[in-house]
Amino acid sequence: MRLEGLLMDERRHVLLVGRYPRRAEAVARARRGAALAYAAYPWIDGDVVELLVSEVATNAVRHADGSGFYLLCHSPSPLDGSVQVEVHDRGPALPCRPPVAELAEGGRGLVLLDRLAPGWRTERTVSGKSLVFTLDGGGRTA
Repeated sequence: MRLEGLLMDERRHVLLVGRYPRRAEAVARARRGAALAYAAYPWIDGDVVELLVSEVATNAVRHADGSGFYLLCHSPSPLDGSVQVEVHDRGPALPCRPPVAELAEGGRGLVLLDRLAPGWRTERTVSGKSLVFTLDGGGRTA
């Protein structure tokens, strides 16, 4: 899979680039990698990073085509301390919100993104799609 059309902000540096297979156990590896990437930044809520990476990576494993997905974790913005996380996969379909039964075990990933990372976005790329979310840095300068 080629990473064409990356959505990287030029003021940020990449802390982690991970390529993960399209297998359920890869989600835990991606989650741990993201948590470690942001461990040195105490204003970033590691639990939120892990939760959202887990949701987005799970979607890539369940719904994407191809052999796997890429995770990119960007350094905090020097302007406000926010961080940007990207997941790229070969799946052609953008995420959608199916109706979710009240007691269902899944189907709430996009709702979590809405609540914890408002402004998240998806974009089609030459090789599939990317989902990008930004976590607030609380106005802190990195």
